[in-house]
Amino acid sequence: HRGRTIEGKARNPLNEVRMLCDAIMENQGRMSTNRTIRYKPETSILKFRTGDEIRLNVDDFARLSAAFFDEIEKEYP
Repeated sequence: HRGRTIEGKARNPLNEVRMLCDAIMENQGRMSTNRTIRYKPETSILKFRTGDEIRLNVDDFARLSAAFFDEIEKEYP
């Protein structure tokens, strides 16, 4: 289970991954909003907007995973 207090509500790769997982598992693979996250597509890694189909290529995955693990290293030293 993720630590929401550490993950926070700010826009970061941890939140983006959570939103992508939610979209895939609960919204037929389409990006949806999350009232607990202050998500802004223009400042996200992958720039998905509400309603966009979640599709990642190799470069997308590499960028998102690098940002995700960088954030984990910052939050969980």
